[in-house]
Amino acid sequence: FTIGWISPLPLEKEAARLVLDDEYPQEEVQYQNVFYLGGRIGQHNVVIGVQRKTGLSQAAILAEKMRAGFPNIKYMLLVGIAGGVPRYGPAGAASEIVLGDVVVSSPRGNHGGVLQYDKGAWEDPGRLNFRGHTNGIPGDLMAAVNNFRAEGCSKTNVSEVLKQMRLRLDDKRRHQYDDPGPSRDRLFEDTYKHQGTELDDCKDCCDADRTISRSDRGDRAIRLVDEPSVHFGNIASSNQLQISALERNRVQQEHEAICFEMEAAGVMEEHPCVVVRGICDYADSHKNKGW
Repeated sequence: FTIGWISPLPLEKEAARLVLDDEYPQEEVQYQNVFYLGGRIGQHNVVIGVQRKTGLSQAAILAEKMRAGFPNIKYMLLVGIAGGVPRYGPAGAASEIVLGDVVVSSPRGNHGGVLQYDKGAWEDPGRLNFRGHTNGIPGDLMAAVNNFRAEGCSKTNVSEVLKQMRLRLDDKRRHQYDDPGPSRDRLFEDTYKHQGTELDDCKDCCDADRTISRSDRGDRAIRLVDEPSVHFGNIASSNQLQISALERNRVQQEHEAICFEMEAAGVMEEHPCVVVRGICDYADSHKNKGW
């Protein structure tokens, strides 16, 4: 196996299974009595592991075990979900991230693609002396990212890939991979917090008048079904789930981060990789299981 693929959640591992061209027998993909998912994508042999728990340290442990068990791994990928920054970039030319879009780690500003935004020393109340720089993306992987950014986005038929993934599922499971659509994409005002428990759906407990629709966000927020936009930039990582829109905005402004997650910084310390994240919420208190 030359590609190691880390899935933070079992659900993400099952989605990864659907993009394999061939899946290998499980008895061929094990190490220390732990079974991994192995298969082929194009000409590449890929081994996929899933974390026991979320968090930076668990991601680092899994990466270490995969490297030890499959010494031919040349490249590592970390693929899963994340919370996105709704808007980033200069005024007048800002990019809009909507639910279902994809973020790929890529250097921006003083960061190499991933930063641990809660690491540092508190010098004054509310002021963190930031020390969360991580290793950058390996050169050949970065070249592949840049090539995809320049040419691959336009050549990749994402909607066809998603269609082929769904064809592998029975009718009962297929709907789980449908695009929920713009009506399920609710961006709430920054100061408006979720009004129920974490189990309550926003449509049942939050004020719809405090939302901003995709159409109200302008042309850059419009998407056709199954045609997400791919964004490239810094990914903010920590052990804490990001649920504050105001804190999200602060980190975005200070570090040019465009999404938030809980694993990448742990892996990048010893196993530099490319991080790919599908946006399922806006890194605020309004979490969305539908995406």
